[in-house]
Amino acid sequence: MIRPIAIGLSPNTTFLDVLFSIRLLIQPWIYQKGNYIKKLEDWFLRYFHADVAVSFDSARIALFYTLKSLGIKEGDEVLLQAFTCVAVPNAIMWAKAKPVYVDIANSYTIDTKDLEKKITSSTKAIIVQHTFGIPAEMDQIVGIAKKHNLFVIEDCAHTIGGMYKEQKLGSLGDVGIFSFGRDKAFSSVFGGIVITSRKNIGKQLKVFQGNLSHPSILWIAQQLFHPVALSLVFPLYNLFLGKMFLLSLQLFGMLSLPLETEEKQGKFPHNLGKKMPNALAALALFQLKRISQFNARRKEIASEYVQKINVLYSGTLYKNIIPFLRFPLVVEKREEMLNFFRSKKIYVGKWYSEVVDPKGVDLKQVFYKTGSCPNAEYIAKHILNVPTYPTMTDSDVKNVINVFQKYDQDHRN
Repeated sequence: MIRPIAIGLSPNTTFLDVLFSIRLLIQPWIYQKGNYIKKLEDWFLRYFHADVAVSFDSARIALFYTLKSLGIKEGDEVLLQAFTCVAVPNAIMWAKAKPVYVDIANSYTIDTKDLEKKITSSTKAIIVQHTFGIPAEMDQIVGIAKKHNLFVIEDCAHTIGGMYKEQKLGSLGDVGIFSFGRDKAFSSVFGGIVITSRKNIGKQLKVFQGNLSHPSILWIAQQLFHPVALSLVFPLYNLFLGKMFLLSLQLFGMLSLPLETEEKQGKFPHNLGKKMPNALAALALFQLKRISQFNARRKEIASEYVQKINVLYSGTLYKNIIPFLRFPLVVEKREEMLNFFRSKKIYVGKWYSEVVDPKGVDLKQVFYKTGSCPNAEYIAKHILNVPTYPTMTDSDVKNVINVFQKYDQDHRN
């Protein structure tokens, strides 16, 4: 399948995924209910050796119901790192609690020294984000949590199969949450799941799940159409026509947006808060069958970047090769570099270009105080991330490296 080198365009989707999506699209009677939901939850139980796995229509909804299952309520505080997506503090606010932001280390994960400073008598939980698939310092975080009697929620939106000292990320805290979003480590366009070995938490999650309705047939069809639509956009994307086609599909509601406008103001999204639909569970399982291949390919690509471009830039110098969701670099002239890459028809990314992403988030509304997390704010202004998606060809990887080297030659002092 012809595709541009673009970091955010349904990166895991292959021609087989497109065919499978078409097959699901023409079976509306299995959209909402069926045995794929249980199969998906069972897959997570086996893979992580968890006691309970509970699926929802998105990871942000999974986080919201996790917080409620932990007894988080009005007046409580939940710690999370800055340099994150607004979906995380939103879920805390939907639970009537207050998000409290912790700075990040140069690893892009939570700074454990700042973490302990931010704990108060109102703190009830820590959300730990494994940014880009980079493991947070879980030994220290779990130790701090035990000392202060706090819950630990692992945000594994950027990884599945990532490891911390021979243990799978998502299995070290009280709960682990995974996202099936369109640009995550695997994808069914929308979807999320919670795993836990705390049976009391799992029991409450099951109650919440059982009380939810199913997404509409139209909404499910919209998500199933996403891989099909992108396969039509890919060959045209380097042309103006391709970008206009993609924008038109979104404007006319044929494709959903990853984040609704109201979420930037901290409001609950009008189209989420449902059960995981059966058809999207089937799509998720179809990708999970290849997760070992996906991770191996991401590691191969990251290894090439470490050898060829990592030494050119400041920021973390990676010693361990992991299945990065995106390969992050800290650069001084980000916009200049982005434009240089675009001129070569390569579309790199800038997650997270805002300390609470995306652009347009009302920071006051989500309780972020400017200046409270200086390292996160600096990195948000200088982060550049390079694609590691498993559908990249060797030629694609070589092109990315060549453009980095060309930029370095042209701009070397």
